[in-house]
Amino acid sequence: MGSAPRRARRHDPDRKERIVVSALDVLARDGIAGITHRAIGDAADVPLGSITYHFATLDDIVHRAFETHVDKLAGRFEARLAACHEDDDLIECIVSAITDDLAAHPNELAVTYELYGDAVRRPKTRRLTQRWMERAEDALAEHVDRTTARLLDVVVEGLMVHMSIAQQPIPKEEVRNLLTMAASGAQPRAQRTPPTKEQS
Repeated sequence: MGSAPRRARRHDPDRKERIVVSALDVLARDGIAGITHRAIGDAADVPLGSITYHFATLDDIVHRAFETHVDKLAGRFEARLAACHEDDDLIECIVSAITDDLAAHPNELAVTYELYGDAVRRPKTRRLTQRWMERAEDALAEHVDRTTARLLDVVVEGLMVHMSIAQQPIPKEEVRNLLTMAASGAQPRAQRTPPTKEQS
């Protein structure tokens, strides 16, 4: 009596990435408290065994999801600031980065809120938020001095926290005013006077 024919394996090369994207969807909808293998499996349309095959624990999935989220936001911010040339209004570039890139998607704002909350409790997540802040500050420091870049980044982070909690946008004019106050007196990076021998 011959053995039963083997079931053909489903070719699904993007399954791991789909699990991560689905985890982000669950985070946005239900928060950290709602993250379960079943919830992610239902959202990704994959069997539970497939999830545990790719990720050893739920914490691994959450970390990878947050990592993906941070890389996406940081990449957008860096691209927006890199496209801001010397003749452009830096404040307008940052306003667009906040209102059009970082805060334009309600689901991403919800994940950002979960990210900040989790960073309070878990060092692993905290390192992700620190990486995001460092990348944002570095992008700003290409245009202004480091101290001003840090202050502007604090304003950007504060606005993100505010909008993720409020779940509603802040008017562009208000964002512009806050950034203008933070940047008051900033010295453009290209115009900074190099230190003299006595100062160095």
